[in-house]
Amino acid sequence: MIDVVKEIRNALRVQYPEAQYDVYTESIEQGFAEPCFAIHQLTADITPYPNHRTEIVQHFDVRFFPAGERPREQCRAMAGTLIFLLRQLASLRGTNLSWEITDDVLHFFVSYRQFVREIPPEYLMEILQLETGIDTETEG
Repeated sequence: MIDVVKEIRNALRVQYPEAQYDVYTESIEQGFAEPCFAIHQLTADITPYPNHRTEIVQHFDVRFFPAGERPREQCRAMAGTLIFLLRQLASLRGTNLSWEITDDVLHFFVSYRQFVREIPPEYLMEILQLETGIDTETEG
């Protein structure tokens, strides 16, 4: 299964270097420095399919905390950038992209869908031994 949080973090790192922006994937530390991002998984929808396949749709809120003056303007500009940055990750395509600004924090919503296949226990590989040779006894 693809680690979506890691893929989002990697996409943010392409555009926003670690030296200037922190990216939090767990809880946000008290006294965090702005500007920064926080990746928060909201929910996941799981739908079983035949042939041991499962569809997983994960819904995320990528929050951006601006620094300095005019935070709403910074949030709008960041939303415009995140649309193109998060709609296509290395392995997944984002859907249901939307955003809102609440208390001068950008909430960028995006969903990622992937199918995973469960390998039943009877298909697991075991040790295979093969004996080869030439049959010298032929009927004549």
